[in-house]
Amino acid sequence: MNEPFLLPVSYNNTSLELPARLVMLGYTYQFHIEVEGKMLVFEKDEERNYRVIDNTPDIKPPGKLLVEAIIRSLIALQD
Repeated sequence: MNEPFLLPVSYNNTSLELPARLVMLGYTYQFHIEVEGKMLVFEKDEERNYRVIDNTPDIKPPGKLLVEAIIRSLIALQD
């Protein structure tokens, strides 16, 4: 389950392929996705919506629209 893969993301009229990894944690899971040289952790919250956990607050986060595009791609994986 920890095998890396490329997550296709459509953002700003461009197709991106972001390095990603599915990490299983007991009964839950996270997606670790590299964005602009920064590792972002995506997981579902109590309402089953994706949220981002920022483990490196000293590095400028990617734009909100890019994060939303990544979340749309994660949702599409489940369909």
